[in-house]
Amino acid sequence: MGFHKIYDVAVVGSGPAGAMAAFCLAKKGVRVAILEKSTLPRYKPCGGGIVRKAMQLLPVDVAEIIERECYRVELNYIPHHLHFSAKRKRPIVSMTMRDKFDYRLVLATRAAGADIFSKCRVVDVVSKVDMVDLMTSKGPFRARFVVGADGSLSAVAKKSGWRETRNLIPAIESEMLVSQEEMDRFCHSARFDFGLFSGGYGWVFPKKAHLSVGVLSMRKNTVRLNDMMGNYLKALEIDPSKKSKRYGYLIPVTPRNDAFMKGRVLLTGDAAGFANPITGEGISFALLSGQTAAYALLDGAFRKSGVKNIFESEIKKKILPELHSVHIFAKLVYRYPRLFRLLLRFHGQKFVENVTDIEMGKTTYRCLATDPLNYLQLFRLWD
Repeated sequence: MGFHKIYDVAVVGSGPAGAMAAFCLAKKGVRVAILEKSTLPRYKPCGGGIVRKAMQLLPVDVAEIIERECYRVELNYIPHHLHFSAKRKRPIVSMTMRDKFDYRLVLATRAAGADIFSKCRVVDVVSKVDMVDLMTSKGPFRARFVVGADGSLSAVAKKSGWRETRNLIPAIESEMLVSQEEMDRFCHSARFDFGLFSGGYGWVFPKKAHLSVGVLSMRKNTVRLNDMMGNYLKALEIDPSKKSKRYGYLIPVTPRNDAFMKGRVLLTGDAAGFANPITGEGISFALLSGQTAAYALLDGAFRKSGVKNIFESEIKKKILPELHSVHIFAKLVYRYPRLFRLLLRFHGQKFVENVTDIEMGKTTYRCLATDPLNYLQLFRLWD
């Protein structure tokens, strides 16, 4: 069997998790390749809002592909006319298109020394004692380790023996060309709207010349996202007949519970289930988990037991505690809507300020959930 060049690490997927892992490895002189199933650059269904804490993790400057900076966020509970906003002196959310954002990271990774293979779909993963063989649409690849960064429907995870233990929830997004008047109404804030439908929320992210409008639902059964989108556009007073492109996708809002490394395969980002269970935001955890995978490989000296110990330990220290804490808040928001409404009525501004500080990287959900003086601690009693 004729292999392509044998690599130290093959990264499957060119999103933030994969690009971050490959960049960190390539900068240290590791022989690394990214295998991407699509043609690059490729469209990625996503709101395209990069929060400040994610921007701070980026290894390269992405200023040229930022379409709009939002220094203000809004949270609305529409049926009860509850409206809150928070402002900061630095951008809270930087708006971009994911094809441009991801490709900027890929180009930086290539410049650091990684090989990039696009239109290269992984069809099988064969783990061996000291290597992993990847069967792809461009022929076989061999690597000492594989980083699975291929999204919520990860082929690497399926082919490497992981069971599906994540909770995958549906979302839909429209890239909408609207009138200048409508752009002017929404161009200043990242907007989040609750109360229009149970178990979910809607968002409006202003880009340079259009709006990214989306809805998601934490309830997988009997969900009619198109109906939800229609109701949301009506509430926003946006003409639903405006030219738009609509995309559906899945977001993992719980992490896997059967390990994040098996054999010589490590999972990162959505493939591992690292996304915020309130907002669905996953870029922050994607970047962090990709970085963690790279440093586990380096610090573990590419010895399987050492890499596994470091990777699992760092994930348990850096990511899982925060996801567990966010999950507590998510239960409040989505399982107890009346309680959430009361929270907003009496403490709404504080809640929005706290969440904004989290997205700015100034605090964490874990700090809020474990502070006995914080009002949100009371909601543990409702779990």
